[in-house]
Amino acid sequence: MKNPAPTRPGLFCLLFLGLLVSLPACKTAAGPPEEAQPILTVPEVVVGMKGYGMTVFHGTEIEPFNVEVVSINANETPGMSVIWVRCTDERMVRTGPVQGMSGSPIYLWDDDGEGHVIGECGKLIGAFAFGYGDTNECIVGVQPIEHMRAVGQRATAEGRPELSYRAPAGGGLALMDGLVEAGLTLGFGDHQMAQLEMTRDLFEGITPASARQTRRLPAGPDGRGLATRMMVPMSVANNDIAALLAPSLEPMGIAPFAADPQALGGTPPRGFDVENVELAPGSALVTPFATGDADLMGIGTVTDVLPDGTVLAFGHAMDGIGATAIPMATGYVHFIVSLRTISYKRGGTLAIAGTILQDEQAAVAGTDVRDFQTAPVKVTVNIEGQPSREYNYEVLNHPTLTAQIAAAVVQQSITTVQGPPMEHTVRVSGVATFSGDRSIDLDTQAVGGGASAAAGLVAQLVGAVTQNPFEEVLLEGVELTVDLDYGLDVYEILSARADRTAAAPGDVVNVTLELGAPEEDPVTQVIQVQVPEDARDGDLQIIIGDAATYMPLAMASQPGIADIESVDDIVAALEVINGFSPTAVYVAVPSVATGVSIDGNDMPALPGSRAALLTAGGGPAQPIQQFHTETIPMQRVIVGSTTLRLQVKQPVGAR
Repeated sequence: MKNPAPTRPGLFCLLFLGLLVSLPACKTAAGPPEEAQPILTVPEVVVGMKGYGMTVFHGTEIEPFNVEVVSINANETPGMSVIWVRCTDERMVRTGPVQGMSGSPIYLWDDDGEGHVIGECGKLIGAFAFGYGDTNECIVGVQPIEHMRAVGQRATAEGRPELSYRAPAGGGLALMDGLVEAGLTLGFGDHQMAQLEMTRDLFEGITPASARQTRRLPAGPDGRGLATRMMVPMSVANNDIAALLAPSLEPMGIAPFAADPQALGGTPPRGFDVENVELAPGSALVTPFATGDADLMGIGTVTDVLPDGTVLAFGHAMDGIGATAIPMATGYVHFIVSLRTISYKRGGTLAIAGTILQDEQAAVAGTDVRDFQTAPVKVTVNIEGQPSREYNYEVLNHPTLTAQIAAAVVQQSITTVQGPPMEHTVRVSGVATFSGDRSIDLDTQAVGGGASAAAGLVAQLVGAVTQNPFEEVLLEGVELTVDLDYGLDVYEILSARADRTAAAPGDVVNVTLELGAPEEDPVTQVIQVQVPEDARDGDLQIIIGDAATYMPLAMASQPGIADIESVDDIVAALEVINGFSPTAVYVAVPSVATGVSIDGNDMPALPGSRAALLTAGGGPAQPIQQFHTETIPMQRVIVGSTTLRLQVKQPVGAR
């Protein structure tokens, strides 16, 4: 990506993630101030006033930048105002808006500004929070400090509500929609796409219509002249992780950016002054979503620190859910990535400093309490030709983020040393455990898909359980082993031929499958297919295929699986959906007996007359097609399908 020319227009001008804290006006103090910073409220701000903002451009040093008030929008939304300032600092003209500067405190001098030194003795008016895209200058919207301090009071109020880890009613469906979209983008195989789509269908069935519209927060400036809040920048290891997470994270206001995996977390670079760094107005504040062998986090800027130690940041919501529990930490800035679209800060975590407890439209607020919950994720990676490596993380438990974070650390673990070979087979095994003594086994394999296939499986299963609409369920841990081998360990079903064209009910027919593999001669496999005892005279169609072909048939013949009334029903359905083997040939022969489903209770095989009686005239009884099924285990992943037709003839004397 090319950096913009030094004189390019000041792009979006809004810096997204800001988190916590503010200094006394004329001096830097360690820890909370004895008195709150002096402020100017909206009625006291006058167009033309000059001042400065404070932020970290590099390392941990808090630096000032010039601002001048250009206008005030009073009551832009009910009871809320925005102060608009122009940023004339050369660095900001060059970079445009920088996601990660949200929360940078803005100070004004309450005179003509003559004789003042930038960075000293201003009065706090609020936080850098909103901006425009594709502008010719950097105009920034400031969230008034009086709105932000009200959020801080609610964060520490006696009897305040605590975070509920129960996901919103539409959370699971939104996540599955995002995973299906990501799977199509990343080229997941048919087997995994079928699993994702079936899981999505489960949530479609249990999500109220009123909750099916994904709650989308305003995105960053899009070049259409719209003023909006910025996205929270989250650094991830590569483009595939960003593509996997973006469809479900961006609606929540978090933008994943691809970065060098070696630069995520770890020891700060030598030359940075990281001793005794505290959350203070203008300092970097990071939100560690995952810690351990890599650092998955968002970055922003502290606005104010109150005398009781409450930290205010962002100047806008993270996801705006009110009571929350997200770790907040001190951090540093590697550098600012200057882009023509939207610039952002690259940073790292230093030390946990407390918890963000309140998340509202005007700000996020936190204290030094440790009130967040995490779960261990252990990933063992075996890549052919490489030594086995083990990675360990602590992943944040959160009503809408846990599945995506777990998926991200799985994917970055697999790709830390090398990417998947051009042609490869990936095997994933392990277990995910949850509160309520629940667990789900993870056991599958695929050709191609690599790290994304493994991460997508984790996101599907963890998300389906933790983002259920019934009760609060927390992730307790994931243990995963990923084996990545060179070559496509796959057979494609090319054709099938039977040893006869006609058979009687109960006969066993030998079927020869022709199977193809890349750069190998086709091979044959003989399987035995039994004609159902209840088969009638006439044409009989036999379906032979992979799990992706058989799954829809099997699920349609067991509609009760989709009758979900509890978390345990979701777990049971996931066990069925993920229980179809990618290394098996499935043979499905339609049964004459018709099944019936009544209010989710399946009666799979009834005489035709009884089924017809129950389903006559509508009502709750619905007919379901049944199949005689045989599963033939194979040594490789199976793809493709074919059909055979046999003429069924009753033996002489049996008619």
